[in-house]
Amino acid sequence: MKIAFVTDTHFGYRRFEEDALLQGKEAILSAAKEADLLILGGDNFDSPFPKMETLASVMQLLREALEIFHSRGIRGVPIFAIHGNHDRRAKGYVNPTELLARGGFLKNIHNKAEIYALGEEKVSVCGLGNIPDDFVHEAIKEAGCKPVENAFNVFVLHQSFQELEGAFSEKYLTFDDLPAGFDLYLCGHRHKPVLSGKVLNPGSTVVTQLRPEEAGQRGWLLYDTQLKKAEFKPIKTRPFVYKALEFSAAKPDEIKKKVEDEIKAIVLASPSAIVRISVKGTLANGFQPSDLHLPEFGENVFLDNAINFESLKEKIQQIKQSREQKKSPKELAMQILCQKLQGTAYSLGDPERLFSQLLDGTALPSIKERIEKKQQGV
Repeated sequence: MKIAFVTDTHFGYRRFEEDALLQGKEAILSAAKEADLLILGGDNFDSPFPKMETLASVMQLLREALEIFHSRGIRGVPIFAIHGNHDRRAKGYVNPTELLARGGFLKNIHNKAEIYALGEEKVSVCGLGNIPDDFVHEAIKEAGCKPVENAFNVFVLHQSFQELEGAFSEKYLTFDDLPAGFDLYLCGHRHKPVLSGKVLNPGSTVVTQLRPEEAGQRGWLLYDTQLKKAEFKPIKTRPFVYKALEFSAAKPDEIKKKVEDEIKAIVLASPSAIVRISVKGTLANGFQPSDLHLPEFGENVFLDNAINFESLKEKIQQIKQSREQKKSPKELAMQILCQKLQGTAYSLGDPERLFSQLLDGTALPSIKERIEKKQQGV
């Protein structure tokens, strides 16, 4: 059997909304033409509250994918999915992936297994949607995902791994934390492809973070269960070019000209490219950072000016912010809320649920009701 894995489509991503839709569409429809089943690995949407227009476009896309599967004699709903950190909501609330599942467009495999049979072959697909890093170790131990006998077993998740991030954090999972006995481990979240090793990831279908690791080819993964072989399937995308320019004791005009020449050369070679230029180093004596004025180069060109950025404290903060860029605004707000609740034993309840209630305006009535019940001894 051939299994397609498409992840981090980020439908509705505002900066490059059309790219997200077109590139995610190509990946999903191509997968429907070549694979026997399709798995979506989380961050299917860029937000837990996508626009109605985004939802409508994705529903139409999945309907087209199902029609392609059915035209090939593959019946039912051979599309499986988990949610990611961007489209996650608190426990008990419906996220966009679950909404699509309830509409019959796909099957939600968060914390449960779905058996899929084709001919004489049987595949069990089980997943764990994104869990906040503070709670993921406990969650993966308690996950209801177990290998099924006489089936090819697939485990899907959307988390950070120490082995893949290249950085140590006690909050990150390691490969040793994975449940044993599965034949294939698939993971979203990281936008750079990982095409070999214990955990496979084709990377995102759209550029969102503008990081160096996103400069490569975008695509999806096709895995053959008989050959035990993964194949990366590229899709057509707008090129993303990242370039770091280093200067030492340079004059502002010299830096400005080098940046302009670099951008002109990139745009001339690829007019539609997304470009990010990082400018680092030091100015010549007698010049201040305020003397360097870099112009605007259009909506697809992004500049990072770190000239004379020498303070150790500032460098540490820059690294921290760079890591935080991988988190959605919701995750950052959740992190702040959890920090505020530390030491309170979460007396206001589950922090993620409280956050969702704060967003939809039901938190205060809920807290008031609980206080009244406690006063009444209920």
